[in-house]
Amino acid sequence: MKTTKKSLLAAGISTVLLASFNVSAKVLPEQAEKLGKELTPVGAIAAGNAEGTIPAWNPDFQPPADYKGTGSRYVDPYKDEKPLFTITAANVQQYKGKLSPGQVKMFEAYPDTFRMDVFPSHRDGSYTDFVNENTIRNATRAELAADGNGVVNAFGGAAFPMPNNGVEAIWNSGQAGEPIYYKRTYDDILVYKDGTQIKGTATTERLAAFFDSRMNIAEFKEGKHPRLYYMTQIHAPTRDKGSATLVYSPVNPSIAPQSAWTYSPGVRRVRRAPTVAYDSFEGLGKFRTVDSGSGFNGATDKYDWKLVGKRELYIPYNNYKFDSADADYKELFPAGHANPDYVRYELHRVWEVEATLKEGERNVFRKRVVYMDEDSWTISVADMYDNREKLWRVILATSINKYDVPGVAARSYMQHDLLSKEYAADRLTNGHPLFPINDETIKEISYFKPASLRKLGVR
Repeated sequence: MKTTKKSLLAAGISTVLLASFNVSAKVLPEQAEKLGKELTPVGAIAAGNAEGTIPAWNPDFQPPADYKGTGSRYVDPYKDEKPLFTITAANVQQYKGKLSPGQVKMFEAYPDTFRMDVFPSHRDGSYTDFVNENTIRNATRAELAADGNGVVNAFGGAAFPMPNNGVEAIWNSGQAGEPIYYKRTYDDILVYKDGTQIKGTATTERLAAFFDSRMNIAEFKEGKHPRLYYMTQIHAPTRDKGSATLVYSPVNPSIAPQSAWTYSPGVRRVRRAPTVAYDSFEGLGKFRTVDSGSGFNGATDKYDWKLVGKRELYIPYNNYKFDSADADYKELFPAGHANPDYVRYELHRVWEVEATLKEGERNVFRKRVVYMDEDSWTISVADMYDNREKLWRVILATSINKYDVPGVAARSYMQHDLLSKEYAADRLTNGHPLFPINDETIKEISYFKPASLRKLGVR
């Protein structure tokens, strides 16, 4: 596992709240020198907090000795730890300062069953030298596109490790580090109010050209290549079996919008998908909007984005038990929310970003507030409000340290509808074998073309 050793300042560095600006500005070289020193290479505060409840960053962490390597299950290094305390509806007010409004609403919606077991916090592991070095370079070269709806002059890591505003911060989401290529078979579960479930299964192949060391920054300046290529073949439910989808996710949607193609086995044709953005409902049961995938996904132009700053929050973290191959979906996903026995929470610093719908724009969510883990730029919690400005949906994302990426990454996003009392969980691998990451079977860009969909789409 490649890591970058960094010197750390003494504990007690106070959290700096960055103001929200209306324009994008590169970070000055003397400011960027903090990266890899008092800040980690991806922009997190390296030191722990003053209370000692959040530890210092530990880039020298090594996986457990019994981890068998890429393609095997991630071994839980903290399996013997016990909760420090448990938050329930009876004591939630005591911890309200370190919970999002949506998390508090979960206790109100499910007072008898929802709880948070809070464990010791860990900030273990690092991304590759390639990702760390490029993220530091991005700090002084990356800029927002002219309309803010895209990124230019970035490559190989988060574009804005020291964000000046909310738009820069949201473009970092999920971009701390990714494998160049992976193949996974996932399950999605939709749970109705009475506990009834429907399940979808699909195999996804994804190529993250943006993180490929064989590429360079020039490849992405003019939209020549998208950031991500991903191709999905659906196995279940039966009515969708054989369908396939190809999506190009751009670095700069202002010059190369997100695009998608679908294959339908009924007509045996590949077609360009007409709508792949914003609040169109998609996926299992048409439960989730396109732009709520991964907490937030896609174009940013419909919202005004405010960087509220840093705060401490109890978030799902190091959720190895949630991914257990032995976990039965009926037990893991009862009515209301995931089984708390399987969800581990830790205290971490997060970036808080608030999005408010622009005047004259339309979206089913009038406001969104996302909370991104400072160490991974993963959206760990998202609160979404309807057009009456009432909390409507709450997203909780599990995460683990993926030793073969390496680095912390989101695993499953659980989206809860507070009105219908339904929820969905995606990207579940509990019942499926894992494939090696970036092995010799890596697919090239030429594979991710619409013509490949027909080959996948068989019943």
